[in-house]
Amino acid sequence: MTVKHPRRRRSAPWLAIMAGVISLTAAGAAVVILAELKLTRLVPGGLGESFSTRIYAAPFELAPDRFYIIDELTRRLDRAGYHRTPTSTVAPQPGEYKWVEPELTVNLRGFKTPVFHQDPGVFRMTRGASDHWALVDASSNPVDEALIEPELAAELSGPNKVRRDPATWDEYPQSLVNAVVAVEDRRFFTHHGIDARSIGRALFFNIRNRKRLQGGSTITQQLAKNLFLTHKRTLRRKLVEAALAVYLDFRYSKQKILTLYLNQIYMGQDGFVSVAGVKAAADFYFAKPLNTLSLSESATLAGLIRSPYRYNPIQNEQAARERRDTVLSVMQETGYLSLQEAEAAKKTPIPTWKRVVSDGNSSDNDYFVAEVVRRILPRYNEDMLFRYGLKIHTTLDPVMQAAAQKAVRMTHQQAALVALDPGSGRVLALVGGKQYRESQFNRASQAMRQPGSAFKPFVYGAALETGLTPATIVHDEPRAFTDGSKVWAPQNFDRVYRGDVTMRQALASSLNGATLDLAQRIGTPTVIKFARKLGIQSALDKSLAIALGVSEVTPLELTAGYAPFVNGGFEVEPYLVTAVFDASDNLLELAAPERTSVLDPALAYLMTSMLETTVTGGTAQGLAGLGWTHPSAGKTGTTNEGKDAWFVGYTAELLAGVWVGDDEGKSVNLTGAKNAIPIWAAFMTSVAGARPKVPFEKPTGVVTAKIDPTTGLLARSGCPTRSDEMFVAGTEPTRSCSIHAGGIKGFFQRLFKKKAENEPV
Repeated sequence: MTVKHPRRRRSAPWLAIMAGVISLTAAGAAVVILAELKLTRLVPGGLGESFSTRIYAAPFELAPDRFYIIDELTRRLDRAGYHRTPTSTVAPQPGEYKWVEPELTVNLRGFKTPVFHQDPGVFRMTRGASDHWALVDASSNPVDEALIEPELAAELSGPNKVRRDPATWDEYPQSLVNAVVAVEDRRFFTHHGIDARSIGRALFFNIRNRKRLQGGSTITQQLAKNLFLTHKRTLRRKLVEAALAVYLDFRYSKQKILTLYLNQIYMGQDGFVSVAGVKAAADFYFAKPLNTLSLSESATLAGLIRSPYRYNPIQNEQAARERRDTVLSVMQETGYLSLQEAEAAKKTPIPTWKRVVSDGNSSDNDYFVAEVVRRILPRYNEDMLFRYGLKIHTTLDPVMQAAAQKAVRMTHQQAALVALDPGSGRVLALVGGKQYRESQFNRASQAMRQPGSAFKPFVYGAALETGLTPATIVHDEPRAFTDGSKVWAPQNFDRVYRGDVTMRQALASSLNGATLDLAQRIGTPTVIKFARKLGIQSALDKSLAIALGVSEVTPLELTAGYAPFVNGGFEVEPYLVTAVFDASDNLLELAAPERTSVLDPALAYLMTSMLETTVTGGTAQGLAGLGWTHPSAGKTGTTNEGKDAWFVGYTAELLAGVWVGDDEGKSVNLTGAKNAIPIWAAFMTSVAGARPKVPFEKPTGVVTAKIDPTTGLLARSGCPTRSDEMFVAGTEPTRSCSIHAGGIKGFFQRLFKKKAENEPV
């Protein structure tokens, strides 16, 4: 029996075709409407829109049982935009504060960021003994903390931070048009918005190299993306981008499209003002009108489009020159230049024009923000960083930053200053020069310089770990070392040698001869290992010269290396960024700082104690004459011929390092005591001078014994000099001094010795 199944009714082919046509028409209409709405809002020149990336300082915390100075509190409130009430009887409104001894009343506006949150409301702080405060809310309930809004440290783009100068087609030199087309879209004048060959080549590359995606965008597609779309790399966005590019090619002439493109592309940073468009870039990089650019300069600007940060001719002349030469070679390959023209242009030097940032565009935060940008740029492309509204939260303390910048401007030489929270590694202030508008080179984080004697604490710390003590005797005497035909004979700074001295005395007086004796005794591998675990990452010399600080480091690196001495033996990684969010407050990254225990707390305290002696009676004792008398520890450093001067010092709460020198390494007769210490003292006095004088906390496991400093052994009654010395328990000397007799015999020995010393020679 045959069963007949009913036949399915098939849709007519024309219905499917019609549905597809309607869908494509609707999509196309949507694209056209979107484009037209956007294009009608463009200002003359087709500048498009961008969203500023904002970089924030850390919020300031109000907490109970903390030490605050009323002047500091009101200064921070003023910086955050709070206003003092006109009279003491007026209740503060949101954004206002009132000070009536002993109570500070603040009406916090409240804020919410992806990192911090503070409810609005009235909070009262009452000053108690020793400037410690109580904190309550409007109902007099105790409060654990209240936060003042974080300051906006910098805005990398936005309506008030973008320099654009639209140009007309007639202003573009032909060499610039040729250079841009050659390297960005060589078939620009023949395709219709999209380039099938480029898309196919990029697709083939992406299939074979999934980890390194390659784009196939034409100039028209780049313009469409910049004007209408986001930075997200999705197939849907690329399809819409292609459709918009075709529409733009249909709507505008090639000259108009290229004019729009060259007027709105991002071309770099003038301080924290974004430079947009090639006309503004010509003025910024070369101080020339656009239509007067040479072939070499046109190729340089065309090369910048790919990465204005990497190929910046002001900051990286070599990379800019290599990129320019690549552009010239491509122009020659595509027929825009002859071989002779290309080679002649390659021999032209790129002018080292040092641009001065316009008045009002530079601030105390510039060097800190520049370092933030330098650190996060490898994780975000430039388009995303400077156009798509990131929110970057940092560790910056703006009051400390202002004080640091002011202190650095004291010197006639270039200088750098870094201030850290030694317990966490938070960078509170970072200044890389006197004026950012004059030089964008960040000496705090990028200058590799010899630390000189400022490296010696790593030598002495390594010695303590081997079992030596601050009382161990080392020999301070002239030394000469031969390497083939070369003789190295380092000398003490004052050319005077002390003979046998304790490690404490040798470090305090920064004796080169004694330090070399110590380094030779423990071995340079021990010194290198110790420096590495405290955070020194730069290349280190394997010879004895390492002990005298010949290996180059950055000020930030060296300063952070001192942190374990004050924080109980923990190595910290200095960091500036706490979190990054996109424009929709989606978390992109969150700092997770780690502390690694690398040094026994007792040994760390011994190092601090020895470095205290440097301040109280050694090379840094000039601090007292500058008015700084807080318990402090630190070490000066001076390199050969006075090329570099250093001081890295700390209190129990704050660590700061200063470098002073010449960018080109010229001999300028500097010393750490004369040139670096005054800057350090000025900064510390400003930010911590009024704070209580807190001594360093001695951990368990440290004992004290009275020794004879001439022998390092336990003192006896006949010793002419006796001093208290600290030791890790179990390492203190067990034998008494054997060269000084006690009793009557010792009395006459000392008497005749003194008489002999006073006789004329």
